[in-house]
Amino acid sequence: MKGIIMAGGAGTRLRPLTVSLPKPMIPFFGRPVMEYAVELLKRHGIYEIGTTLQYHPDKIMNYFEDGSKFGVKMQHFVEDRPLGTAGSVKNAKSFLDETFVVLSGDGITNADLSAAIKFHKEKKSKVTILLKEVEIPIEYGIVLTDEEGRIRRFFEKPSWSEVFSNLANTGIYIIEPEILDYIEDGKPFDFSKDLFPKLLSGNVPMYGYKMEGYWCDIGDIGSYIKAHKDIFKLGGILDLDLASSWIGNNCNISNSVKFMGKVFVGCECEIEDDVEIGEFTVIGDGVKIEKGTKLERAIVWNGSYIGKNCELKGCVICNKSVLKDYVRVNEKAVVGEKNLLKDFVEVKAEAKIWPEKVVEANTVIDENIYWGTEVIKSVFWIRGITGDFNLEVTPQFAIKLGNSLGSVFDKNARILIGDDYTEKSSVIRKAIETGCQITGARLYRTRGIILPIFRYIVQDYYDAGVYVRTRGNSIRIEIFDQNGINIDKGLERKIENLFVTCDFRTSSTIHFVNELVSSPLEMYFNRLETTFDVNKLRNKKICILSEDKEIISLFDKICSRYHIKATLISGGSKHCVENLKGLCLQSEYNAGFLIDRQGEHFIMIMSDCTVYGEKLKMLLAWLEMKKFKNDRIILPEFFKSFMSDVEKLVDFPIKFTGNEIREYMKEVLDTKINYFFYYDAISSILLILEWLLDVKEMIDRVKKLEAAVI
Repeated sequence: MKGIIMAGGAGTRLRPLTVSLPKPMIPFFGRPVMEYAVELLKRHGIYEIGTTLQYHPDKIMNYFEDGSKFGVKMQHFVEDRPLGTAGSVKNAKSFLDETFVVLSGDGITNADLSAAIKFHKEKKSKVTILLKEVEIPIEYGIVLTDEEGRIRRFFEKPSWSEVFSNLANTGIYIIEPEILDYIEDGKPFDFSKDLFPKLLSGNVPMYGYKMEGYWCDIGDIGSYIKAHKDIFKLGGILDLDLASSWIGNNCNISNSVKFMGKVFVGCECEIEDDVEIGEFTVIGDGVKIEKGTKLERAIVWNGSYIGKNCELKGCVICNKSVLKDYVRVNEKAVVGEKNLLKDFVEVKAEAKIWPEKVVEANTVIDENIYWGTEVIKSVFWIRGITGDFNLEVTPQFAIKLGNSLGSVFDKNARILIGDDYTEKSSVIRKAIETGCQITGARLYRTRGIILPIFRYIVQDYYDAGVYVRTRGNSIRIEIFDQNGINIDKGLERKIENLFVTCDFRTSSTIHFVNELVSSPLEMYFNRLETTFDVNKLRNKKICILSEDKEIISLFDKICSRYHIKATLISGGSKHCVENLKGLCLQSEYNAGFLIDRQGEHFIMIMSDCTVYGEKLKMLLAWLEMKKFKNDRIILPEFFKSFMSDVEKLVDFPIKFTGNEIREYMKEVLDTKINYFFYYDAISSILLILEWLLDVKEMIDRVKKLEAAVI
């Protein structure tokens, strides 16, 4: 006895579940649904199995191969054009040299094939159809049999007025090989529409076997979801023990997770505090669910990420989709694979989102979103591109971004690319490099330098720059023009347009990524030494505190080079400002500085004053005006609300710029100031030390006006 599994259909009613998968490969309790058909045949002693393939045949052949890892022998028969259900089986005629069983690759059943085969042989039937009583016959092809079980009549999906039986054709057949001769060659030929009426009119013995047990055709989303629920409620259908919740291996599940009835959780899942998982929920392998999320009868496929405080009810979330915080997905809704739904998105009941879409925050999806429908609004956000590593910012995303960057800049442009030396940044930086190289771009690489230094190296030596940095699990990618400042909105739009249209430049020439010949630190030190009076830095006594060891190491080099007396402390806590203030008072430092891990911003302790935020920015703007002999102070526009006190301290005009970082930096450059002090803690600290007496005098004036920031 042999088995043939029909696995060729695309499953139009199951879109978008089947956009990139044939129906038999749709996950069902963590395994492709077709795997259960293979197990059923094995259970009844059938070990030689053929498959009929047409839609994405490679997916099935690559998974099952020759069947040996499933304990069977498999051969695959691919249609070069659609041949219909019967025609596809005849396409495997060379394999079918004895009685064979035909199964659908996308049905769920525990049918007793052995009993059906016995019935087939006893009746000397040429075709036996397994029949199942159903409540709503109009959804199926129905069959009328006589008392002996011989089939007398067929009707495909009748109206209620045409219903003469409640026995549905399950699509499970036992067939003698000579029946293949009734199937016409080379053109579409269907079992129900063509072959069975032909056999009936020729009085060929055909019988119907009324099966017991469970059968479900998962031909639409509702049936697919219902089948999961049935497996839990009925039990004994699959080779899973679902008498209680089923939890896979190597899961990390918080003790505060609430299981509200029987659920299925795959392997290597991570579920955080206060998650509620309602009855009949199915979670695939490698799924992460953040705090406070609630799932009820939800089906989540492998590798998906569900953010904080989401609500999923009776829906399907396909492979590797990302749902950010406070997302709601309702009954019979489908989120296709590799989708990104940002914060507060709501997907209404029965709405479907086709794969690889980005849905912006606060969007309500109440209709289907298909291929070609652009839901994505923006790649860029404030200060470049941000997103969680391997969720929003994946290596695939980064390669595509690299394609876009390499295409938007002139092909001879020298592009510097760098990262902060963390592992996640390195992965994304390498992917961007790969994407750029395909376009023929000329890339130069530097690693492990902080962003402020990177900006100046781009400004002094390169035509553009790309910098990748990590904070926790978040990735930020910033892109700079030849001045070392963030690119303008026009260039961002061009990059976004290329990203969406994929109209990338191609090149037959691939340039290797060149490491910088000169040390980036030496480049930066040379810049410092042409700007500052290093003699004024000598013997200044400071304390530097930072949680970033690279910044501490950098200041160690600076202090040694410029003869600054420094205490350097690596680490940080919520009490670090008070600790630094205590150190400065006890040890009589000229100043103490707490520097953030990006090397951009800092807090200054001088005497008993703590200076930070807007007050520190205004101090730096005043110092840069004095140093570069300008006639005005430069500040972003939002500083206007802080000006009342400043006007009492300085008698100089103030030039306000736009609030975005690029607008501020562009105005700074136009004023012939070659540093972005507010975004570079190192040069800012040297500026303060160079003008230390003026800074102290200003702080004293502030004290007298009772405007010190404590």
